[in-house]
Amino acid sequence: MFKIKDIKICNIGLPLRQTIHMSNITIERSNSILVKVKSSDGDFGWGEAAASLSMTGESSVGMIQAINYMKEILVGVEIQSYESISDLVQTSIYGNAAAKSSLEAALIDLFARVQKKSFSEIIGKIKRSDLPIIWRIAGSENEIEEAKKQRDEGFKAFKIKVGAKTIKEDLQRAERLRVALGNEVQLTADANAGYNRKSALLFCSLIDKAGLDYMEQPVNGYDIKTMKACNELMSTPLSADEGIHSLEDLSIHKNMNAAEGASLKLIKFGSIKNLLGAIDFMKDNNMHVNISGKAGDSSISAACIGHISKVVNKLDWFSNVSIQYLADDIILNPMSIRDGKLIINPGLGLGVEVDEEKIEKYAI
Repeated sequence: MFKIKDIKICNIGLPLRQTIHMSNITIERSNSILVKVKSSDGDFGWGEAAASLSMTGESSVGMIQAINYMKEILVGVEIQSYESISDLVQTSIYGNAAAKSSLEAALIDLFARVQKKSFSEIIGKIKRSDLPIIWRIAGSENEIEEAKKQRDEGFKAFKIKVGAKTIKEDLQRAERLRVALGNEVQLTADANAGYNRKSALLFCSLIDKAGLDYMEQPVNGYDIKTMKACNELMSTPLSADEGIHSLEDLSIHKNMNAAEGASLKLIKFGSIKNLLGAIDFMKDNNMHVNISGKAGDSSISAACIGHISKVVNKLDWFSNVSIQYLADDIILNPMSIRDGKLIINPGLGLGVEVDEEKIEKYAI
């Protein structure tokens, strides 16, 4: 099919429209690793994965080292099928899920281009074309007016970042936003694992009056016992995020009644095959599904999330991308959002044309 000739690695940081304030971190610019895989015939594919010590335990330096290690194994290898890509990447190094996901995505993008197909046509059967995405509400002074503006422009799902303010203030924010946005939109809250056990239990004991559709990850991902206790305190569904890195994690949360749904990230699962398998498990076990990227991801990641979202068997909690928060992108034909939905560019593979001069501009 094609032979891998070279693998190029780029470490970039993209500017954001405004600072993102979460419970335990402030983000002023993104940090992602880009991978470009080139074939011996001159075709190429792109992949992206965010560096996040808090989410995957992988720094940008570590990811570069891991991809360089895999590069030594993969350059010169002949790719014969889509199925062989995941096996090849997964067995090339232990762990390093984010690094693997960026390399795998680049190889699948290249494979799809060679096959004259879109990324989604390669990875599965298309289930949907409309891809509603979530608008993040991160504590700006005019967050209610901004959220109402986005609702009027078509967004029907909103996520409030909580934990950076007091519990009382965050609950008041949630109540006011529900009143302002009405009951027709999905409104959720995400603590990004920022509460200790005592604060999480207090927040979750009071959350039902806020009228949220679900609450996401109040405590550290390892603290499944407190997740279970929180879930038992409220009728509002509880979602896991930082605690989910595998099908086994999902099974544990389900069996312990520690979550009714989850936000899944490709950088944590390491491969599209693993991610799709996890979603099949969630559908079979009546769990809610959200697919998400990392804050500050470029259109490469957004395109990948979009194509995955088109083929998954369940997606009732919608998708998360970050291109709407970027001050600049690295794509000549950036992904767009219309009526609150992600618009996937037509074309082969991911459908993106990368501006390599922009990559040089934002290189770290």
